[in-house]
Amino acid sequence: MRCFAFVLVLAACSGDTPPNVDADPRGPKCTGVPYDSCATEHDCMTAAPMCHTFQADGIQVCTTVCTAGGGGSDCPAGGTCNAMGICKPTAANMCHL
Repeated sequence: MRCFAFVLVLAACSGDTPPNVDADPRGPKCTGVPYDSCATEHDCMTAAPMCHTFQADGIQVCTTVCTAGGGGSDCPAGGTCNAMGICKPTAANMCHL
């Protein structure tokens, strides 16, 4: 009888973990790296010390300056240098403040 109960308990435990019901649908918390969302410069780290709004794209992200016309080689990966000399991402990182 004990063996039957043991087998029954083992069968009930599939080993899968339940989905995290507390997970935020906006993604993880932003850490201030380049192209993370921001509200002020204080939300950004040293690697991207500027919080800049790209109104046409509807995003406000941590970014840095670059050499305009340089092709964006001095921008973090995923960005290009715009005419104002600011690294512009193709999209903001999936995170929330």
